[in-house]
Amino acid sequence: MLKLRTQMHQKNAAAKAFSESVEIIFSGAQYASLHAHLFQENGDEQAAYAFIAPSQKDAKTRLLVHHMIFLQPGHFSEQSGAFLELETTIGAAIAQHAIENRWGLVEIHSHPFADEYVSFSSTDKGFALPRFRWFARKAQKAFAHVMLVFGCNSADGLMYDADADDMRPIEGVTILDAPIRRFPMAPSEAQLMDMAYLSRTSRQAQAFGTQGQDKIAKLSVGIVGLGGVGAFVAHQLALLGVRKFVLVDADVIEATNLNRFVGASSRDVAEKTPKVRVLDRLIRQLDPKTEVVIHQEMFPSELTIKALKHVDVLFGCTDTHGSRLLLNEFALQYMLPYIDIGVGITSDEAGKIREAGGQFRVILPERFCLQCVRALDPDQAARDLLPLESRKLHQERGYIPTENIPAPSVGFLNGTLASLAVGEFLNLVTGFQEPSEIVYYFLKGQSMKRVRATKDAQCVACSNVGRFAMGDLEAVLGMTQKPSSIQHIPSPTSQAE
Repeated sequence: MLKLRTQMHQKNAAAKAFSESVEIIFSGAQYASLHAHLFQENGDEQAAYAFIAPSQKDAKTRLLVHHMIFLQPGHFSEQSGAFLELETTIGAAIAQHAIENRWGLVEIHSHPFADEYVSFSSTDKGFALPRFRWFARKAQKAFAHVMLVFGCNSADGLMYDADADDMRPIEGVTILDAPIRRFPMAPSEAQLMDMAYLSRTSRQAQAFGTQGQDKIAKLSVGIVGLGGVGAFVAHQLALLGVRKFVLVDADVIEATNLNRFVGASSRDVAEKTPKVRVLDRLIRQLDPKTEVVIHQEMFPSELTIKALKHVDVLFGCTDTHGSRLLLNEFALQYMLPYIDIGVGITSDEAGKIREAGGQFRVILPERFCLQCVRALDPDQAARDLLPLESRKLHQERGYIPTENIPAPSVGFLNGTLASLAVGEFLNLVTGFQEPSEIVYYFLKGQSMKRVRATKDAQCVACSNVGRFAMGDLEAVLGMTQKPSSIQHIPSPTSQAE
């Protein structure tokens, strides 16, 4: 058990209660280092603190671990295999750091004698309530304060509810590793696996097991960009058994889409059916019980941010550097496993293909991001994200093309990259095998190249000074853009300007 001695300064302000459902999110690297610290050879209880940012949506809150402090023997007045007591000055300093910097706080300790099942002792709970009440009053705002206890392969969690002035269970702990792991705090009602679903997925369950299929059925997947690649991804995930989708795309079906858009028809062209509605229809035809949330608009917006920030896996199937930059930052900010897919064909003036292929990247929190591997052109991204009026002025002065020239596209190439990426989704979710990080596919020669990615310690996007795990504490990139001041940009064709 963990006992924390802290001076109790009473204030009248009370913290606003958080959502009914609360989940703690760790990256794989965070949990690995935490587990190593909590379970040491000497068998003593150990303790740590996690500083968290909220990600709230309706009745659910995800608390994103931004950074941690691992307590050492000198920080305790007493430490044994069954008891910890933290020095007063250490507890006060940690409390001050959390409150001054807007972080929520997770108190973590271990029960090294526990394995498959662990829970708080009555002493843990007894000491926690007055301490948590003090934090809420000291913060004078909505302050997420959680206590976690870990066994070797289990966890238990309680959160302070300021409205009720009591401790209540949290939903669980999620580890964003490969495979994704979850520690539910209490047995939840099993998702209804109706006979039609079981029958439809039985052949693939023979390949990776019924437990793997159950994981797929419970996950929610977001897809931004429903062109040729995104449509294939949505269809294949539905075939695989995913039952919760968030689909985002602003476009409608056009005649040129019919060579590659799964589920579209000439009638959809005539009626200008939104792409999201075509795929909603296709998915529900496969499984009427699937939950599909659709947004016919550009990302980001208030609605798309709210819908996507709690998905379990995010697919980016867009075709500009600007949109990829925004999705990369969004995935980092909300600690979302992110699969980025791109396809391209280059041809000469006579129409002969020089090269064709594509790539996908499987990105987990704290491993690497698109900026780490130089997958984003910052200059092109800046041009892509220009406001409309600024973009017109750039076009008039010759800095960017005046027309959007459609790129060559064929269905089988889109389908190939989509299939490969969905295969890695399967690896990520079920643990069938370690997912690839970056894979390049070359149509000429039918070859593939698998690349290991390296995190750039100086990356401005995914380091702790960037948006990593900031959640709702920071505005989403793209929602706060200011119009560029470009009225003084000289024309490349005129020295006088």
